[in-house]
Amino acid sequence: MKIKNHLACGLLLGIVIGVLITYALIASADMRSCPQKNCAKDSEIIPISDRGYFPAVHEALQNAKTSIHIATFELKYYDKYPSSLQNQIVEDLIAAHKRGVDVKIVLDEYANSDPNTNGYNYVKRNGVGIKYDSNKTTTHSKLIVIDGKVVVLGSTNFSFYALEKNNEVDVILFSEKTAAYFERYFQRLWDAS
Repeated sequence: MKIKNHLACGLLLGIVIGVLITYALIASADMRSCPQKNCAKDSEIIPISDRGYFPAVHEALQNAKTSIHIATFELKYYDKYPSSLQNQIVEDLIAAHKRGVDVKIVLDEYANSDPNTNGYNYVKRNGVGIKYDSNKTTTHSKLIVIDGKVVVLGSTNFSFYALEKNNEVDVILFSEKTAAYFERYFQRLWDAS
């Protein structure tokens, strides 16, 4: 079991490093072709880890103007813990929807296995667009695309343990090019669900 955990962590770290390298190459290409001095505003990477995820994502969701699109493995909601960090994220999504932001979530169907903490029905009752993926595939992504400009990508699930206990690594990418790529990815998942 420990070997599997180490392999999974190593694989995830490799993916995150690959994304960072790819993004750095895209950002440097943008800088070479950009005649303005302040082009870096569209090419920023902010690493976040562990307890840094909640405040960064909470703020990003609250500042969303047009869209929040999420592909994720699980979305927990804890009725017994209304002020938990996880529930605050869910409430951010509902508040965004209520202020006119297009909020859509693709969730792995595995999340349906625990009805006591499944956030699917809660967000759906509150008007948020949400779908389960096909039972023929696993959506293990932890992806948020905001306003076609901001991407949050990494290891953090939307759960108590991920937000308050686990060691997790993520990045926030400010890049319209990268956001466009992941928006197309999200739309493929949404359309297939």
